[in-house]
This record gives sequence, C-alpha cells and structure tokens, in this order.
Amino acid sequence: MNIETVLLNQFDNRFPTEDSCIDYFRIVKEPLLPRCPQCDSLLYNWVKGKQAFECKKCRHRIPLTKDTVMEYSKQPLRSWFYTMHLMTSMKQVLSAKEVQYQLGMEQYSPVWMMMMKLRDIMGKREKIYQLTGEVELDEAFFPTRMDDSDKKESLKRGAGSQRQTKVLVIAESKPVDKVLGEYLLHPKAASDEKIRKLLANERKQSVKKVVHYIKMFVIENAKAPTIDKLVEKSVDARTTIVTDGSCSHVHFKDLVDKHEVYIEDDADKVVRNALPWVHIIIGECRSGIEAIHKEVDKCFLQLYLNEYCWKFNRRFFRDSNDPRFDLFDRLVRISAIYKSDIKWRDYSKLNDEKTEL
Repeated sequence: MNIETVLLNQFDNRFPTEDSCIDYFRIVKEPLLPRCPQCDSLLYNWVKGKQAFECKKCRHRIPLTKDTVMEYSKQPLRSWFYTMHLMTSMKQVLSAKEVQYQLGMEQYSPVWMMMMKLRDIMGKREKIYQLTGEVELDEAFFPTRMDDSDKKESLKRGAGSQRQTKVLVIAESKPVDKVLGEYLLHPKAASDEKIRKLLANERKQSVKKVVHYIKMFVIENAKAPTIDKLVEKSVDARTTIVTDGSCSHVHFKDLVDKHEVYIEDDADKVVRNALPWVHIIIGECRSGIEAIHKEVDKCFLQLYLNEYCWKFNRRFFRDSNDPRFDLFDRLVRISAIYKSDIKWRDYSKLNDEKTEL
C-alpha cells in the first residue's frame, strides 16, 4: 500500500463526507465569532441549511467561511481539508499537479490557488513570532524564473543574475554544549531522550549547534536598511546575532544586545562553527523546491518559503501523540483565523509548476 492510499484512508476515516468537514469547522470557528455587526451580541445559533451562524437577537447571519482562508471559494470544504491533510502529512513540498490528481479534479488552477492561499496564511502565522536568544543570519540566492522584463536584458552572471532571487535567512540556534549545560542544571526541563540525542550529536556530528526556529524572507536587495527593517520585526532586541561580517550588517549592534562577527580566511570553517544552520536550511529548502518545481516565479517564492518555515518550526509535532500538536488541526485552526491576500485571477501565470516531476 503506497503512502497516498494510506493518507486517503486516514482522511476518509475521519472526514467521510462534506457534512463531517462542516461540523468540524463549525466547532473550530464558533469560539472565534465576533460580536454581531448589527446589534453587538455574542450569542449565535447554527443554521445548518445555510451553513451560517445566526445572531439570536437580530438574526443577522455570518457564513461559516466568512473571514477565513476559504472565503469566496467555490471549492467544497472537504477539498480544502484534504489539501491541508496532504500538505501537513508530507515533509517535502507537494506539487499542485499531485494534489489535483489526489482530489480527482479536472481543473488545475483551483488546486493551485488553494495551496497558495494556505502557504500565504502559514506566513501570516509565522509573522506573530520573534526569534530570541542567539540567531544566525545570512543572505542566500534562490533560482527563480526570469520576469518578462528581465528577458529583454542581457543575462548577468553570478549573484546579480536575473535568474537569482535574494533571500534573508535567520535561524535561532545555540551551541550543543550550552544547551546540554542548561538541561543538566534543570533536568526537569528535558527528557533523558533529548539529552541522549544531544550527546550523540556532539560526539558524531560536525555541526555543534542545535537549531530551534527559523525565518526566511525574499528581499529586493541585501542593503543594510532592507535587512535592518526585517531584523527589527523578526528578532527580539535582547538577542545575540551571529553573522559573517557582511557590510550590510553594520547596524545590528544598535538593534540587538550583541552582534558577533566571524571573519576568517577559511570560509568553510566559519560556516561549520558559527553559521551552520542557516546554510543547512538554505541547502535543504532550495533542493526541496527545485526537486518539484525546478524553478519558480519570483513573485511566488515567498509562499514556498512560508510553507518550509511553518513545517520546519513544527517538525517535532510529528513525533507527538498529543492531539494538540496535530499539524492538520493546527492548519485548520489558522485557516479559520486568517484571510489570504492572494486575490489575483491571472491564471496565465500558472506556468509556475510546468516542470513538476
């Protein structure tokens, strides 16, 4: 039995019908209902036939998908749920072509739109968090498809190429021995299994740091004002930032508690000792996107980065049997909170996944 069949069976057992999806989403949405816009009441009845909440006082109705990622969508809730189930069950990036096949849908564009909107709200959720403690920071280049305007110009080489898009990568990390020291001082804060894994990593692995959370941003340029603005929003002021001494990092000492700069003749040594995780993340994310899409349009790259960061920051949830950490449930809940800003209908740009495997 292949993985797709297993996932489909799991989903069918939990959500066999459209009504079962509606009932579940109603339970998720009900505590989030706002005050009635007509009479300011907080008391509602559920009107099943209309799939809406009705104010008990003035009978004003709020549709189930109002102010959610599904608002205005013509797709059944079950299609949305199964798309979420697939996206949260797979560690790697999924192609819309594969999800279209799994859903048995004739049209590609609605599936593509669902997935892009879900990636959009993943990014919105990540924006509410700041990285703390110690962070690594560096810039990277991701291959992207050239814009039509760029095709008129001669192709540049290297970092300035029109086929490359700049990305800022920030990773919250600590040296393994420091984390071990904290755990040993406060043994109740970590299990024996965690300590065993850390010790194994310290003895056997070349990477001597432990990563926690990450953030990734598409940037127009790698100039100091651009990066400073993102650091202010994404990194707590009481943080230590570790960098390679780029000229665009000159203001960090004014933004955070401490800025550690590592400049050595041996670049590989700097990467291994000071900035291992930003480079691991860059390599894995870039390879994951390229494996499915080869190259993506620059305007969509941030959405793929959103998905990678959202999954990476919840990577240990898969090992938990606690239903509070179920990734599918987490995505359903944020889909009830956030609306997507993606509203374009220019499907001529849906060449984004022409090179899918």
